[in-house]
Amino acid sequence: MNRKILTTAVCTALVGAIAPAYAQQAETASNEDVTKIETVTVTGSRISNPNVVSPAPVSVLTAEDIKATGAVNIGDLLTTMPQLATTFTMGNSGRFIGTAGVAMQDLRNLGTSRTLVLVNGRRMVGASAGTTAVDTNLIPADWVERVEVITGGASAVYGADAVSGVVNFILKKKYEGANAHVQIGDSQHGGFTERLFSLTAGTNFAEDRGNVAVSIEHSNQDPLWFKDRFGNQAYRTVRTPGGATDQVLLPNGGNYTLTEGGTFSLGATGNRALRYVFDPNGSVRKQRFTGLSDANGNCVDCDRSDGNQQVLLQPDYKRTTVSSVASFDLNQDHRLYFEGMYSKVHTKSFFSPAFAGSTNPHIIMADNAYVTPELAALMGARESINVTRNDVDAGLRGEDTDRQTARVVFGVEGALTSDWLYDVSVNYGRTHERRRNLNNRHMERFYAGLDAVEDPNTGQIVCRSKIDPTAVNEAYYFNTATPDGIISPEVAASCIPFSVFGAGAISPAAADWFNVTTISKTRLTQFVAGGSLTNNNLFELKAGPVSFGTGVEYRRETSQAINDPLDIAGETFLNAIPSSRGSYDVQEIWAEVAVPLLADLPAIKSLTVGGAARYSKYDTVGSTRAWRYNLDWAFNDSLRLRGNMSAAVRAPGIDELFGGQSQNFGFVDDPCDVQEIPNAKDPAVRARNCAALGLPANFTDEFTATNEGLSGSNPDLDAETGRSWTAGLVFTPTFLEGFGINADYWEIKIENAISAPDFQTVADRCVDSPTGIDNIYCRNARRGPDGQIEFLTSINQNISAIETDGVDIAVYYSHDLWGGRMRWDLNATKVLNYKSYPFQEDPSEFSDDNKTLGFPEWKATLRAGYSRDNWDVNWSTRFASGGLRVTNESYASNPRQTNVISAGSGVFHDMRGSYTIKDTGVQLYAGVTNVFDSDPPVNLFGTGFGSALYDAIGRAYYVGVNYKFF
Repeated sequence: MNRKILTTAVCTALVGAIAPAYAQQAETASNEDVTKIETVTVTGSRISNPNVVSPAPVSVLTAEDIKATGAVNIGDLLTTMPQLATTFTMGNSGRFIGTAGVAMQDLRNLGTSRTLVLVNGRRMVGASAGTTAVDTNLIPADWVERVEVITGGASAVYGADAVSGVVNFILKKKYEGANAHVQIGDSQHGGFTERLFSLTAGTNFAEDRGNVAVSIEHSNQDPLWFKDRFGNQAYRTVRTPGGATDQVLLPNGGNYTLTEGGTFSLGATGNRALRYVFDPNGSVRKQRFTGLSDANGNCVDCDRSDGNQQVLLQPDYKRTTVSSVASFDLNQDHRLYFEGMYSKVHTKSFFSPAFAGSTNPHIIMADNAYVTPELAALMGARESINVTRNDVDAGLRGEDTDRQTARVVFGVEGALTSDWLYDVSVNYGRTHERRRNLNNRHMERFYAGLDAVEDPNTGQIVCRSKIDPTAVNEAYYFNTATPDGIISPEVAASCIPFSVFGAGAISPAAADWFNVTTISKTRLTQFVAGGSLTNNNLFELKAGPVSFGTGVEYRRETSQAINDPLDIAGETFLNAIPSSRGSYDVQEIWAEVAVPLLADLPAIKSLTVGGAARYSKYDTVGSTRAWRYNLDWAFNDSLRLRGNMSAAVRAPGIDELFGGQSQNFGFVDDPCDVQEIPNAKDPAVRARNCAALGLPANFTDEFTATNEGLSGSNPDLDAETGRSWTAGLVFTPTFLEGFGINADYWEIKIENAISAPDFQTVADRCVDSPTGIDNIYCRNARRGPDGQIEFLTSINQNISAIETDGVDIAVYYSHDLWGGRMRWDLNATKVLNYKSYPFQEDPSEFSDDNKTLGFPEWKATLRAGYSRDNWDVNWSTRFASGGLRVTNESYASNPRQTNVISAGSGVFHDMRGSYTIKDTGVQLYAGVTNVFDSDPPVNLFGTGFGSALYDAIGRAYYVGVNYKFF
């Protein structure tokens, strides 16, 4: 809340330097019973009370912490915090369609949809179709005062999505003066350049009753290619000769079933003696296997495609954000306020080209015009060969994306009486995205041009469809969902034939013809209206006044995704993605109370209990309830105990409810096949259930193609539920000024978690259930009159569970040293357990993810700073413990399955120094990230979920200047 004059003193809860939020009495100055104060609302509670701290652990990242890192975009910086996972970073955000450059935060590795991101305690519109997850890269770094991260279910206080906790960005509320900030940086490897420019200005008006401030911030970064950073590194895990399961990770490796020039086999896929490749001139020869190789397609020192050369480690990214705030005191008790933000982002990312693998090969007919006599002799009487190929010469696929996000908040706050404070606001936000899918292969055109023959009349090479419009293109028929494989007259008329024999064989003219740019558009809106009443002196108890807060809120979320007609029809290399739209609205009422029970007793300086409850009514899942109980016990001025227990809810998102259902295909081994029954967890149960389905004991799976099915959203989902509790100690000894330590245990359990089993799992769970075949899985695995599986349904369901617990430790100390001031700051998390249950009905079946890649047991940051006179120097260390590259279950079954089975710990150091020129308003600074140029572990490059724990950029430098005009 802003500075204001009220008729009665209000007590202040201040945020500590690192993790603690401890109460502090406000100083009062009597002047006709009017007191001038400033209150700070701490994340985790909507009321402030002199005897209450945050009921759950709060970690704080201050503006000074942010500046000390040289961060240009704040999203990646947050993922270095121990509590947050590296689910989305600049390096790995391109793993999903349409998310390149988006930074959605994931608290405790429980998912971005279960982490609520707030701006000044209020919601912000989402960044990706169908979700409410916020793109934190949009938050202007220079506009941030601090970031508060609270662990544990906070649904009772803030509403849905806060199952794992809250990340709250506290931005500037007012500003006086003007400041310019310029920064430029470059990396030692690959020329990765980052730039930042910001201008902030604000002024008071109307005799200081009002304030208006505006900030403009622009940041951009150049793309960083793998080949520029790591050169020709390429590793492959290859099975050792004669070893049943043992493997070795070796350099200069790859998959020999995929080359840039094309490869094919005249025998089984794994028969290396009958494999051939095409040289750049189109000639064919035996495939080279100099080093170790196996029957699974892995090899080293061999003919293979080096896909790393097309990997982009960092996307091309540009962001411009305009932020503004305004406030005006109507009188000493009422104030109007405004918050506004507009952000425009442009990002361009590239990834692997379209390819032909073993399941979607280029089918080359014997009469293809590019078949040489040499190749024809090898083919013999075969009608066709299947060529697998990485089509680099057709161009890299990519996404060229523009996003525009706008958010406005209008509100009024003040005092109704001497005790009752109010805050009423309206919040509206929207995100528009336009994504151009670059070099998106038009499948009909491609297969028409691939099927090249010689025109008997002219001797020229033409597309077969020009000669015979009724011919069925075999490749087109088998590799797409087309019903007949016949090329349309329009495509046949413009068709450009091409060869795929040898790297560079596809001509630029042909590539330009069969590649198209499809357009996808997304629009999200969010409208929130609400108000609150708080009273920090509801009535007086012996130990102090009771605090109370209550409020109501209405929220509406909408999402619409409009995809290109070609993509919807499955006529491009992209997945067939249907357009979707959906919305929901929710009405909520909440209340919170803090009751001081005891005070000024032996071992009890203060003892306060509190609680919160929220009732929500959705037009999708109906009513939900969330609650919280908390305790704050100050033994003395030095030691405090805090605890929290809560029940949280998460209503399903728009994508989970209304994202659409589409036809899908997958290979399924029928679990009732006579040869599959012995492989069941309990063969007797499976045999009994298969018999109950009416299948004979000698039943045989005769379905050889992929099984058809349906996958996607489910409008009948229920809300997820979560339980969490925390308990911790806050030690701020009075005998050691500037020192504090916090240790908090936390535990979070989620039930009815939303997930979608794959087709094979649906079929298996149907007949492996000890309770028989009357279950949802059997209803989703439809069999025909002959007993064969004919259709499977795999849609979102409330069937899973997750549980995790751990300990947060924070230590801070500041003290005088050599005529200056020294600051120490340690923030660490140890995860004790992380288990996911794909089927909550079966607690014996779970995945233990802790200590595997992406789920570090330990994660920590250590910062040290020293300031003296006009100098300030900072050193920070980022640490993440290593983990298994395989699952814990796989490791337990065979700990020697590969010679590099673990990824080592990541330790990266950064430094920054600044000098402020006296009486000029100028501050000069410079910094180095990854000071010792530490590389990530072997074969981890920062583009995956787990590998993003490591710094893949290498040593980088930056310089900058801050100039405060007045």
